[in-house]
Parts: sequence; C-alpha cells; structure tokens
Amino acid sequence: MTADRTAATYRRVLALAGAAGVALGGSACSSSGSSDGAASDGERLSYDRVASTARQLTSSSACPFGLDLAAALKVAGVERAVTPAAFGGGRAAQGTVNPGRPAQAWPSGQPTPSGLPSAPAVPPNASVVCHFTASDAPMEIDLVAVSEGGVAVNLALPQIASLGNLSADEVMAFSKDEPGIGQSRVTPGRGTAAVARVAVVGKGDLALVVSQGSTVTKADPALTGEPLRKIAEALAAQLRP
Repeated sequence: MTADRTAATYRRVLALAGAAGVALGGSACSSSGSSDGAASDGERLSYDRVASTARQLTSSSACPFGLDLAAALKVAGVERAVTPAAFGGGRAAQGTVNPGRPAQAWPSGQPTPSGLPSAPAVPPNASVVCHFTASDAPMEIDLVAVSEGGVAVNLALPQIASLGNLSADEVMAFSKDEPGIGQSRVTPGRGTAAVARVAVVGKGDLALVVSQGSTVTKADPALTGEPLRKIAEALAAQLRP
C-alpha cells in the first residue's frame, strides 16, 4: 500500500470512529450531569463556562480552571520541575470555539458506513489548550467541551490519535473503550496520552487530554502509561469554574 493510500485509510478510520461516536454518543453514553462523586454541581464546569473562557484567553492568561500540573505530577509520584511554556504567538494558554455544523453528505467516492447515511451533525464545541515544560519534557493539557452529552472524546479522537501516536487499529480499540464520566484511560501502544472524562453542570460533555505533545520524538517514560493516567485523573479532580 502506498504512503498516500495508507494516510487516506488512517484518516477514514479516524473519521468513521469519530462520526459513529458522535451519532451514538447522546443515547449510548451516560448523562454528563450524572454524579461521579468528585465534586458538587457548584464546583463543576459547564459547557458555557468553558466556551466563554476560551473566548477570553489572552497572551497573558495562565492555564484556567485551577489546573496545576505540578500538583498533579506530585499526586502521580513524578518529580519534575514544571513551568508554563509559550506557544502559538507566545501564549501559555489558548482557546477556540467552534459553532458546529449540520449533518452533511459523506465525501464523494467514500463508502457509506453501515447505519450512517450521512456524516452526523457536530454540536457546538470549545477547547482550551495549555502548554508546560516538565523538566526537559513538553507537556500539553487539552480540554474539549461539547454542548451535547457523550461526544467529547469522539470529537477529540484526531487530537488523541496524534498525541498518542496511535495506529488505525489502536484508534478503533480506544474508541471502543472510552472512559466513562469520572474515569481515565491511557492510550494504547506507547501510552503517550491519557484521557479523562469529567462531569459537567447541565447539558454537555467534557474531556481532558494530557500528553507530551504531538511533536515529541523521545518521550519521557515517567510521563507515559500508568503515571500519565494518574496525572490525567489528578488534573480532572482539580477542575473548578
């Protein structure tokens, strides 16, 4: 198989896994308002809060919502010196807001997946990305908030696949074993990304992804696998409005 065909197949796997999850997420996943025992409603984020914060982040903004990577590393038993790292125009934290899109036809020439006559609508979503350095290792925290329940991880799959250096088979395996609300999972293979789902106030869904970034060539082993999952778990527990 040529490199172009391999890349095209990989993109199609990502698209199908994400689309299937978006289509089924609202009915198949737990309600995002369910209690996970970690925080009361007054201490939980909402989709609107994440979206408004994403719009307001400036070049001088610190990572919001009480996220403290140094404290999370300490909980996970990892000793590293943590400092904010500038990116994307010198910002340590950056936000984006996407209005979503309606359902649309699959691209011409692409086989139609069973049970999905069209690419499902994408609900409004927002993200906040924070960059740090943990001693010599780059660290990235991605928050993905969606206005509909049960679909945040699916919308984040392309980013998770990149951060976790996942093969097509690993993408499919991870998409079939996503974390539930209050749970965290490390990506298969090298274990360079970990994902936690977080309960929100009202309607919506929130996923937190922590990794060493998509450009790292030699991962710090202390920041992969189970230690990284514990870091994601600790970060999720820190989140406050």
